[in-house]
Amino acid sequence: MKQLIIGCSALFLFACAGQPKSASQEAAQQQTPAADQKPAEQLAAVNGKLPDPVCEMPYDTSYKEWTVYKSDTIHFCSPTCKGVFEKNPEKFMAKLGK
Repeated sequence: MKQLIIGCSALFLFACAGQPKSASQEAAQQQTPAADQKPAEQLAAVNGKLPDPVCEMPYDTSYKEWTVYKSDTIHFCSPTCKGVFEKNPEKFMAKLGK
């Protein structure tokens, strides 16, 4: 009897191992960023707009805060990020590779 239970369990495990991943498992695996890339390199400019240099959030059309620094228009997700940027703009522009 033990051998029958063990045999059925092994058969069940082998049958389940060949099943395709669920959509949620695949989505979680695709959203994991590569460990060897820097965060600033992972961000792509959207329509030529740079990401928020302080918190590195990608550009969003809802951003209302912005400033011009050396002919680049920089958009910010919040007034706080804009204030932090204005205290030391060179540090944050270096993050963006500018």
